[in-house]
Amino acid sequence: MIKNSPHSKKIRLTTSILLIVSLLFVTGCRTKAPTAAKANYNGVVLNYYKVFDSSEILDPIIRQYETDHPGLKINYRQFADFTEYQRVVLNEMAEGGGPDIFSMQNTWFMSNYKKLIPMPITFGTPNDFGGTFVDVAYNDLVRPDKDGVTQVYGMPMTVDTLALYYNKAQVEDRLASKGGKPSKTWEGIKDDVIQLNKSSNSLSRFEVSGIAAGRADNISRGVDTLYLLMLQYGTKFYNDNFSEASFAGQQGGLALYPGIEAVRLFVSFADSKQRHYSWNEYVVSDPTGNKEVDAFAKGQVSMIFGYAYTYDDIVKAINSMKDKGGTILNVKDIGIAPAPQLFDPSVSKNKRVAYASYFAEAVSRNSKHPDIAWDFLIELTKKKNLDYYFNKTHKPTSRRDMIEDQRKDPVYGVFADQVAYAESFPILDYSVYKDLFTTVITKANLAGVGNSALLDAQTKVTEMLPPDGLVVPKAVVAPVDPKAKTKDLKNNAKPTK
Repeated sequence: MIKNSPHSKKIRLTTSILLIVSLLFVTGCRTKAPTAAKANYNGVVLNYYKVFDSSEILDPIIRQYETDHPGLKINYRQFADFTEYQRVVLNEMAEGGGPDIFSMQNTWFMSNYKKLIPMPITFGTPNDFGGTFVDVAYNDLVRPDKDGVTQVYGMPMTVDTLALYYNKAQVEDRLASKGGKPSKTWEGIKDDVIQLNKSSNSLSRFEVSGIAAGRADNISRGVDTLYLLMLQYGTKFYNDNFSEASFAGQQGGLALYPGIEAVRLFVSFADSKQRHYSWNEYVVSDPTGNKEVDAFAKGQVSMIFGYAYTYDDIVKAINSMKDKGGTILNVKDIGIAPAPQLFDPSVSKNKRVAYASYFAEAVSRNSKHPDIAWDFLIELTKKKNLDYYFNKTHKPTSRRDMIEDQRKDPVYGVFADQVAYAESFPILDYSVYKDLFTTVITKANLAGVGNSALLDAQTKVTEMLPPDGLVVPKAVVAPVDPKAKTKDLKNNAKPTK
């Protein structure tokens, strides 16, 4: 009786409308259109700065957007060197200029949102954003502003995560009884390493090292691997309002001092007293080269940590070594497995954790055309454009509706799978943090694991934080004009998100 009542029909109709609105955003639509688009954009110029991606990759998307907006000009500038990129963007913005659109590291948004213009609420709400993009992107890029209003500050084209690369031939040879794949847990990885290690009389003591882990001076992703472990142990990096660092303190949870336990587990792979000892300063003696990537390409180490782009780095290293003689890894023997967990994900109730590191596109507070800049970013992150982008770059998706397809990729599927449970934490300055945690790891290598080095790093990070913190304590919902919404829906304005 109740299910056929007029009231229930109204509920079903309301639910259907809400579902349609949500689907519009997910498939590339905004929930409320802005003011009517201009017929001509003569004189409107957007400057777009990005690191790493060549103009050839983004040019088709940019040119199509220019065609759809007659008179608009988008000047794209690519930077190959991250340090130079950072210097140019910061200097130009400090002088009141700089790009309209630029890429920013995901971990920087919390401390740098004042340099940005958030997405207009007319383009969609934070909840719409969360329904389209994965959780880590929401947590990184959606922030309360100075008034406590939750805003979207960046649009992610991709979310990359740290995974485990392995030599298929070596793992199959020595771990055949385990299915020819690395273990899913850190304890299992320890056992794998013991079996993968091949000793020698060389200075490094290893003909083949089981895994590149335990140090930061000659492992390019050593600090990132420590970040992964700290997140897996449930380390709380800051207090609630981000006025103090807390990663060295007593916290409980999976460990009384989770930060210390993460350091202890990581450096154990470089501790000669451990049975799973597999890495030292002599395995890779050139700290300026490709470090563990070259060693992996030469077959000198069975497992390394890396991001999706590390695959191309390995292939390049292999190709560069082909004419030099010696044993090198066959490209078909490059395997990629999910990052190991503290607990077996197939039986444990504990959630999996992967470490995310990526860039998201943002609109500068200096932009004279923020609405059209945001409109372009919304177009840029449509599914059709990110499908094209993945085919060109193999950078894993940021969108929920692309995960299933990318999971099927024989090489990069692992990264698509990991974005669903990826996490990160705010970093005020990438270089400073890397130096601080490199020091923590190095001191542990030399003198054993103690609390003092991590406490020193914690003190230095706290000194970088503003006394009042970085987070507005209580967020409020941004007001929406219901008349404007009705008018826009009635006009059937073309959605672009």
